[in-house]
Amino acid sequence: MMVEGKRLPGIASVVRPSTIPNTMQQPDSNACFVCGKLNPHGLKLEFFQSDGRVETSYTPGIEHQGWPGYVHGGILYTVLDETLGRVGFTINAWTMSGRVEIRYREPAPIDQTLRVVATLTRDRGRALEVQGFAQLPDGRIVAEASGLYMRIPEEMRLSLEEQIAAGF
Repeated sequence: MMVEGKRLPGIASVVRPSTIPNTMQQPDSNACFVCGKLNPHGLKLEFFQSDGRVETSYTPGIEHQGWPGYVHGGILYTVLDETLGRVGFTINAWTMSGRVEIRYREPAPIDQTLRVVATLTRDRGRALEVQGFAQLPDGRIVAEASGLYMRIPEEMRLSLEEQIAAGF
C-alpha cells in the first residue's frame, strides 16, 4: 500500500488501496465528514469498488482517540457505516442508513492502518442488506457491521447529484 504525502505524528492519513485490482474510485461530496475533501474537520477518505465490494483504508490519529491509544468507537462506527452505505453505488443505488449493527471484537489502536471492506448480502428491492469489517494489517478483525440501507427516492437522488456536481 502507498501512503499519500507525508504523515504528521498524531494526524490521520489516507492510504490508497493500490493492491485492489480493477478498482474504480467512488464519488464524494466535498462537505461530507467521512469523504469530503474540503471539510477541514473530516476524515477525507477515498473509497474504491472492485468485484462488488467497497474498500477504504484509514490510519486514525490521536484526534480520533477514545481511551488513550485506541480509536473512539463512534469514529470506527462512522467509517464502517459510510463504507457499508457505499455498497449501493456498485449496483447504481443511492442509499441511506436504515439500521446498522456493529460488533466490536477488540480495541483498534491509533496509528495503525485499518482496512475497511463492505459487500452486498441481499437486495430486497427498497433496501439493501450489507455487511463489512475493519481489519488491522496483521489480519485481525477489530469490528464487524451489518445493516439495512434504504434506497432514496429518485427526486432526492437527482437533487443530491446536482448538489455534488455543483461542488457541495
